[in-house]
Amino acid sequence: MLKTSYRDLLLQELEKRVANNSNYSKRAMARQLKISPSMMSAILNGKRNLSPKSALDISKALKFDKKTTEYFVTLVQYEAAMNDDARTFLLEKIQNLAPRAQTQKLDVDIFNMIAEWYHVPILQMTHTTNNDLSIDSIAKYMGISKAMVTKALERLRRLELLKEDENGVLRASKSAVMTSSPIPNQALRHFHTQMLQKASTALEHQGNHEKFVGSETFAFDEKDLAKANEILEECFSKIVRLAANQKSKRNVYHLGIQLFRVNEVSS
Repeated sequence: MLKTSYRDLLLQELEKRVANNSNYSKRAMARQLKISPSMMSAILNGKRNLSPKSALDISKALKFDKKTTEYFVTLVQYEAAMNDDARTFLLEKIQNLAPRAQTQKLDVDIFNMIAEWYHVPILQMTHTTNNDLSIDSIAKYMGISKAMVTKALERLRRLELLKEDENGVLRASKSAVMTSSPIPNQALRHFHTQMLQKASTALEHQGNHEKFVGSETFAFDEKDLAKANEILEECFSKIVRLAANQKSKRNVYHLGIQLFRVNEVSS
């Protein structure tokens, strides 16, 4: 699994040094970095964040080589990035800088996780009132084969998107939404195609009380597409917040909005 937290790299470095020197410790690392032990603990526990400047200072103190320094600083920048474009750019850089063994399986898993529609709904099932998340139950609920469920669960566990809680119940991890991942366009296209096909099926088999379908066709100035995107994003955000605040969730829904040019040739 690709590590995208600079804290993991620091912990890995600490473990390596302790293994090589039994007298080395977290306190010793703090002393080497010229910070207090409490500050060291706060950084490792995620209670204090590093700046790119601090990351450079730490890299120098720990005598990281050039590539490791660049990797560490990029991890710090990634965590601080405020928008998806920046995070996507930095994640691509992280994948190039990380040890190859970390990235090979991740690329395939992320592609398949996005490309096949049922992965995200399975994650969302953990938020419903359905307490039976066995392979048989998920297969019946989603209308897919047991083999597909088994592979999906294995993949979601490898990506650390699905974990068992202290009671052994499957739960989606807090980082389950991977909007910043550099997913190949082919996977996204496949996902949206599958969801449009499911929307078509819903039109035939679901009543009006189970779905909402509406559309408008209109002439539009493409210069205002950015404003239209803002309105659509706001709509998504409001409905996602509505879902997040619900107490009882029995089903999993998919929201899709399409705004595209109908005419084949742009004038």
